[in-house]
Amino acid sequence: MSTQEEWDAERAAYLEGFAANVRRIRGEKGLSQMDLERASRLHRTEIGRIEKAKVEPRLMTLYILADGLGVAIDDLVAGLPVPRHRKPSPQEQRQRKSS
Repeated sequence: MSTQEEWDAERAAYLEGFAANVRRIRGEKGLSQMDLERASRLHRTEIGRIEKAKVEPRLMTLYILADGLGVAIDDLVAGLPVPRHRKPSPQEQRQRKSS
């Protein structure tokens, strides 16, 4: 069972790794955020939030981002481990608070 703290820490590290991959790929392609905005039709603010690890993109956004960068979704998550922790259920969170 995962604690909320373990989940939060692993999620933050995962999003940082994902953000680094997006920035690296964008840089390798010689694209600015504005270029990627035009190629993907994702707003530059959203791209910035992804690249700063502030948001966990949804599946469709991943596909759109990969398409805009001209890569496979696999390239966006390359090198990232399968998460070990799972978000605790609301019931588990309540039980921990009452303990």
